[in-house]
Amino acid sequence: MYFDQIDESSLTEAVSNAAAPYDSPVAVIFLSEKHADNVPDLIKRLKALKVPFIGGLFPALIHGEKAYHSGAIINVFPSAHAPIVVTGLDQDNYTAPDLTELLEANSSSQATAIIFMDAMTVNNTALLSDLFHHVGNRLHFFGGGTGYSDLQHRPSVFTRDGFIKDAAVIAFTGLTSTIGVRHGWQRISEEPLIATRSHKNTVFELNWEPAFDIYKASVQEHGQTDITTGADFHAKASLFPLGLFREGQEDVVRDPIALQESGHIQFVSSVPENSVMHLLHGNSASLIEAASMAVDDCQWDKHKQASHCLIIDCYSRTLALGDAFDTELQAVSRRLKEHGQHCLPEGAVTLGEISSYGDDYLELFNKTVVIGLLHDGLLHE
Repeated sequence: MYFDQIDESSLTEAVSNAAAPYDSPVAVIFLSEKHADNVPDLIKRLKALKVPFIGGLFPALIHGEKAYHSGAIINVFPSAHAPIVVTGLDQDNYTAPDLTELLEANSSSQATAIIFMDAMTVNNTALLSDLFHHVGNRLHFFGGGTGYSDLQHRPSVFTRDGFIKDAAVIAFTGLTSTIGVRHGWQRISEEPLIATRSHKNTVFELNWEPAFDIYKASVQEHGQTDITTGADFHAKASLFPLGLFREGQEDVVRDPIALQESGHIQFVSSVPENSVMHLLHGNSASLIEAASMAVDDCQWDKHKQASHCLIIDCYSRTLALGDAFDTELQAVSRRLKEHGQHCLPEGAVTLGEISSYGDDYLELFNKTVVIGLLHDGLLHE
């Protein structure tokens, strides 16, 4: 459900009504970044309902075939476990959650976890690695990085415990899901760039040379574009991301967001040391087609209607596509209908996209679109 205005009483009434059919509901709230000041009062009202919830702030929301820069999207699901909050992700000694009880209770089916995680914290990729090593492919993950379009680090996730940063919040539902992940960025150079010195999301050296020097030279050679050290670094660099090599799959995109004075490049997500990367570029056609292919990837029996269609699309894709971003959303809706699915895509424009990569590794993506179809086993017209 999309609400174009933030009236806390209307939102809480909607949560209450949507939760009524479930013995144990959980609410998932996508909130526009413009309403950060409303969060404390919203938390207070939601706590009074006694409906467990998680929420995140995002640069924009997606409802159907359009992106919106205000309002909220609310989904309520049958809960498989109480929501979990992981704090202290700015420190290496954070505590990863123990999901043994959840896995035992859902051993006969693959439950779905919806995760919102502070995009600007340094251990977001490490948390996902910990989660995967604990649960493997016994749980499907879907979610996104929370935060603001100005890339400033402020509180961006919320639960009944408060409005916090350097944290992740996770809701669990027994609904099964099928997930598609695509990006459409293509290699423009086959010469590898090796992250010979890096730490978390900062790359110090590429090919044993200062990172910016090598990156700039590669963009100039293969992209015929001059990457400068000024304030427009991210605007230009966002068109030339790097791709982490993955055998038999699309490269996993890493988005350069800031250049430090020392020439080190900061990325949205972690770049492991000695990673093999390639320079990528894309155009509107390749990005939009990739979004349609993500729908193809998450399909199952067309005679079974999904109860929910969630979409997570990267903020930097909106920058790359400009006015064509709505065309990408229209392509997603059209492909869903071609597959016989009538649910309305809803979700957010995020700072990093989170998904189980098929039945493989749990990954934090950049510049990617993730489609999730959730199924309750009921018939939906």
